[in-house]
Amino acid sequence: MAVIVTLKQEHLDAMIAHALADAPVECCGVLAAAGGVVAATYPMRNTENSPYRFNIHPLEFKRLSDGIEEEGREVAGFYHSHTGSEARPSPTDIRAMGPFFGPPVVHFVIGVADREHPHARVFYIEGPAANEHEYDVVG
Repeated sequence: MAVIVTLKQEHLDAMIAHALADAPVECCGVLAAAGGVVAATYPMRNTENSPYRFNIHPLEFKRLSDGIEEEGREVAGFYHSHTGSEARPSPTDIRAMGPFFGPPVVHFVIGVADREHPHARVFYIEGPAANEHEYDVVG
């Protein structure tokens, strides 16, 4: 049975807008969930300032994740953009995120190589693989 990630249109729109605004640098951010549904997106600063990779400062992430937990939510995942390549985790993404943030944490990759047709895909990073899943947009 396929896992389906659920989020609101406003959250999908926010991730795409962030990706378009930061291009050609990869954007990155954090997703919070409540009751199994994405409840908030948090744009973060890409400390790599690179079109090929991203990084969230560990202390910034710690402060944010503590705040998310205080709100009664949980860190559900991350998002980042690919500005010139396919919207799927690269080998670099898998090496950087997989050991620390495997399932149930999700990874949205926002493809903005074609700025007129940005799109999002969602994955679980499991070991050396990125397994794509469906997502459902509500409200």
